[in-house]
Amino acid sequence: MARVAVVTGAGHGIGRASALALGRAGARLALVDLRAEAGQETRDLAAAEGIEAMCWQADVSKEEQVHRCIEGIVEHYGRIDIVHSNAGVLYAGTVLSQTIEEWDHTYAVNVRSMFLVARAVIPAMKAGGGGSIITTASISGMIGEPNLVAYNSSKGAVINLTRQLAVEWGRHGIRVNAICPGWIETGFNDPVLGHMTEEELAAMVDTWIPLGRQGTAEDIAPSVVFLASDDAAYISGSLLVIDGGLTAQ
Repeated sequence: MARVAVVTGAGHGIGRASALALGRAGARLALVDLRAEAGQETRDLAAAEGIEAMCWQADVSKEEQVHRCIEGIVEHYGRIDIVHSNAGVLYAGTVLSQTIEEWDHTYAVNVRSMFLVARAVIPAMKAGGGGSIITTASISGMIGEPNLVAYNSSKGAVINLTRQLAVEWGRHGIRVNAICPGWIETGFNDPVLGHMTEEELAAMVDTWIPLGRQGTAEDIAPSVVFLASDDAAYISGSLLVIDGGLTAQ
């Protein structure tokens, strides 16, 4: 039986690319996004490739919506084998300028959502004999960066949440790993980089990234597929850095 893969934030960027890659690898897809139209666009792209996919609209920072969504997915597919917990937000700000509303929303979407999704899917994974959870962290959770106080700290929390879940649930056959993307050209970083001209951005990329370019969502997706696969059967509690060499310096 084909595995069932849940992807949150599936309506764009890394979530969309990873969902399609998981579908190409044979998974049946449960696409979760706050924006129904964006999720439907991903479903249409999947359908065009003959990939089985269904959409669920949910704000994954809300417990009741996550519970209802995962319950619906289990009712529809009968199981959950893979989760890419990917939803996230980014606001620029320092400890003096970041608003409390931005701070709270960052933690609600970037951290609480991953806690809630794990809480909802782990019983189904236990019942099915195990599974793979992949969180989207970031190199921003590994280093300090100016003007990203909420985002940096939230992604640090995601990294250690990933490790904690791996330790606690490994004996139930549940592997939990994080991908840590660097600068990925999806528009997600616009709150930080959007004010720069193309020339300024190109110069910064050339200076800071050894591979000399920003990554794409398609650069990230194969790592999600790998961590979800049996080829990664002995990998759990790990961080897979995908940043063009940026943090190697």
